[in-house]
Amino acid sequence: MSGRLLLPGRSTRRRAAAIGAAALLWSGLAPAAWQSALAEDGRTDGVRAADARAPEPGIGLAWGSNVDGQLGNGTTTVRSTTPVRVCGGAPCPTPFDDVIAVDGTIAHSVALRADGTVWAWGANASGQLGNGTTTNSSTPVQVCAVGATAPCADFLTGVTAVSTGFAHVLALRADGSVVAWGSNGSGQLGDGTNSPSSVPVVVSGLTGVAAVSAGDFHSLAAQTSGAVKSWGNNASGQLGNGTNAPSNTPVPVTNAANVTAVAGGGAHSLALRTDGIVQSWGANGSGQLGNNTTNDSTVPVQVSGLTGVKSIAAGISHSLAVPADGIARTWGANGAGQLGNGTTTNSSTPVRVCAPGSTAPCAGFLTGVKDLSGGLSHSASLHTDGTVRTWGANNAGQLGNGTTTSSTVPVRVCEIGQTAPCTRFLDGVGAIGTGDNHTLAVQRPSADLAIAIKGVPNPVPHDQNLTYTLTVKNNGPTAAEDVRLDDTLPADGEFVSAVSTHGSCVVPPAGSTDTVTCALGDLAANTSKAAQIVVTVRANAGTTVVNTAKVTSGTPDPNQINNTATVRTRVS
Repeated sequence: MSGRLLLPGRSTRRRAAAIGAAALLWSGLAPAAWQSALAEDGRTDGVRAADARAPEPGIGLAWGSNVDGQLGNGTTTVRSTTPVRVCGGAPCPTPFDDVIAVDGTIAHSVALRADGTVWAWGANASGQLGNGTTTNSSTPVQVCAVGATAPCADFLTGVTAVSTGFAHVLALRADGSVVAWGSNGSGQLGDGTNSPSSVPVVVSGLTGVAAVSAGDFHSLAAQTSGAVKSWGNNASGQLGNGTNAPSNTPVPVTNAANVTAVAGGGAHSLALRTDGIVQSWGANGSGQLGNNTTNDSTVPVQVSGLTGVKSIAAGISHSLAVPADGIARTWGANGAGQLGNGTTTNSSTPVRVCAPGSTAPCAGFLTGVKDLSGGLSHSASLHTDGTVRTWGANNAGQLGNGTTTSSTVPVRVCEIGQTAPCTRFLDGVGAIGTGDNHTLAVQRPSADLAIAIKGVPNPVPHDQNLTYTLTVKNNGPTAAEDVRLDDTLPADGEFVSAVSTHGSCVVPPAGSTDTVTCALGDLAANTSKAAQIVVTVRANAGTTVVNTAKVTSGTPDPNQINNTATVRTRVS
């Protein structure tokens, strides 16, 4: 834990953006689970053809604060200003893969895998890692089954969506039930007690749930009927039942109907209806309810001027939405620029997020937004092209652009291994999440390497030099790492020289016939690298010399048909 004073109803942790939707787009779960996921994402248009063709699950990435191990990379290094891979196991020999969704909080992170299991890492003083202990972990640990005891032999399965509160976690199961674990001083676990639990407990009397979201010390669930239930702290009216009384079991939200998605902030709540209208309730001191006032509300009010919304999220004291036009909208607290509109002025009504590089008053806006997530004082956007933008506070590197400089307009997140000023940027991302001061993503690495060979002159005279130019291009959606080129020289040619535009080549002795291997390094999407190899042809006139080359990398390449090329040159 951070050591800060935690005041229920006046906390400083972010809302935990709901993360089930992207998960189900990849997981191949049952239709009911798919529907749940889509509702969690705020989509109201059903499963689209494009969604059905979504790529496979990916690897977990994280950046920003790491004092409690919340980046999951096996360290407690204070921070990382660019993405690092979450460990697949200490001492991190492999990345944490098969991930379909991620979320974070003040000092811990959670991930949902395609097999329906849940994993967590970071701080664990309240049992929020769900593994039956209160011991921190800087690498992922598996969440135990309901009622298990450490060391657990049974683990939680069948989960379709997960969301984190300040120090508690909610998990939606495929049968429509909800389980929770972690802190419970305000009744946010919903099991009828106020006792913390280091393993999942069942939320009392809650069935038919389609979406869940955890606020700091309260919890929300949207049911398939369109109704909303809430439980936990209610000092600011965040339960939406017309009172300020807490509840350790679910209570109905007043006048909430036809709701498909919910989002819990520090002490405020959001709901997305099937008609694209957003409702809000709870704390409103920074205008996070979006109804053009700063008055708290114990019942839902309508967010002003916002229609056709497809996705919602909530930060600690700010709110976010994606309407049908794909331009991000934000409202509420803005002291660190988390609204992204080029200012640090709060707004009690939605404003458009500026385009990267803009200055207020912005003439261009952030477009192509698919999903949003809000942290303590920063925000993140996932775009339809698989790239990520961030804005707001950056004291811990949570913007991921290689610096600790805050930004009131969006910046691009750097690729793994880059340093500022970055020349390559994160792509191939399918899901995002935010903690207080860290950010998470699921990247689906996928290269499409192609190699082409050209030999000149053609024909080549006997006993003359033949120059091969080998060009490698990455047509894939993400960078290809550790690209290697292997060229099998002609059996009747003698090696002369080899040089590559990038990296280095391991060559045979001059005059021999062997294989040339060139390490080309990383190859960004839609870029090329080349090597040139010279041989002396010893074949007789009238014959043909054959050269074959193959390219490989450490990144999955589902289209390997173009990874090999052959060139034939006639000898004159």
